[in-house]
Amino acid sequence: MVYQEIPINLPELRGLWSRLGRDAASGESKMEAILQDFYARMAADMLIGFFFDGRDVAAIARKQAEFLLRAMGATPSYQGKAPAQAHDELPPILSGHFDRRLRLLEETLRAHGLSEEDIRTWIGFENAFRDAIVTKP
Repeated sequence: MVYQEIPINLPELRGLWSRLGRDAASGESKMEAILQDFYARMAADMLIGFFFDGRDVAAIARKQAEFLLRAMGATPSYQGKAPAQAHDELPPILSGHFDRRLRLLEETLRAHGLSEEDIRTWIGFENAFRDAIVTKP
């Protein structure tokens, strides 16, 4: 599998990263807990769970953590697939599926005690990939 270097590192996410934990280890631990919970919620969801059938949800969550850690400036690089490429082998992702994902993310972030500002920042970052992921009619 060939991975490409993705040039991401957004300043607005650095603040969110600094609030996840007092140090890198606690921040990564909290990120891992949030993403494992989030992906478990998506896999169990009646509207979008089918996207995860037969897939290693924990591994997907870990890859997403790598992507976000780079975007938040916590790691120097990300060697995974670009968001659009990561979804190539899935059934078409429609706008409603993407909206449901964002709703589940919001619920997960709130359950993990993130502030409303941090929730908006994280959701805004995820929503920036909508055009690359949602299947065009």
